[in-house]
Amino acid sequence: MTDDDDDIVDAHEFHCVFCGVAIEDESSAVMLTATWMPHWRADKFAPLAQDFWAHSACLEKGWKGQWPWEEHILYGFEAGADKEYAQSLEISVARPEDREEIEDMLETAFAEGLRRSYGTDLVDAVLPTISKINPKLLTSGTFYVLADMDGQVVASGGWTLDDPVTGEVIEGVAHIRHFAVHPDFSGFGLGRKLFRHCRSLIANAGAREIRCLSGLNAEAFYAKLGFERAGAVDIDLGGVFLPSVDMRRPVKDS
Repeated sequence: MTDDDDDIVDAHEFHCVFCGVAIEDESSAVMLTATWMPHWRADKFAPLAQDFWAHSACLEKGWKGQWPWEEHILYGFEAGADKEYAQSLEISVARPEDREEIEDMLETAFAEGLRRSYGTDLVDAVLPTISKINPKLLTSGTFYVLADMDGQVVASGGWTLDDPVTGEVIEGVAHIRHFAVHPDFSGFGLGRKLFRHCRSLIANAGAREIRCLSGLNAEAFYAKLGFERAGAVDIDLGGVFLPSVDMRRPVKDS
């Protein structure tokens, strides 16, 4: 092997990003370098880079003004590993210093979720209020977050014994608070993971029933967790009323 050979990349290890066929002749292929931001709050981080190979003919034929590698990467992970990555995220107790990160995530999650069930004008009116978190939750020890590999909050949720609207405490009753998952991480079971964590701790606290005030868009999610509709309720958010659902379930499965 000559010194020049040190610079030769073994292209046999790579597949064409366009056609998926192994590249066997390096002279008829090109290496493309993709740069991207590793997170939805990309302005906070330096770009990452990843190399892809393509047959020269495929590149010429397949180029349509848009690079084909988006489906191959998610925060530096290969396609198909995104769910595994999301489910590996650990639950931690939220802190007061997490407030800005949590509220940014809540705004993004609620903006997308609420629009599936409410008009744009109503969502725009309630979003500034519903995205704000009560500071007491961040010192309660019963509110939790999941953060990605860059430390950015991608999901939140918790519980309290006091009612989120009235502040009343009813013996044996616990209340679900501010459950949300960033759209980039939805569908990976993070909400269910948070609920299971909360439910275990609620049981340890001696509560017998769990209640939540669900948006119309989230009713199906809570139903899958075993909640049942107890009635309709309009939540007053600074003079703007959001039609919601009072949902309840026993702490223990029947």
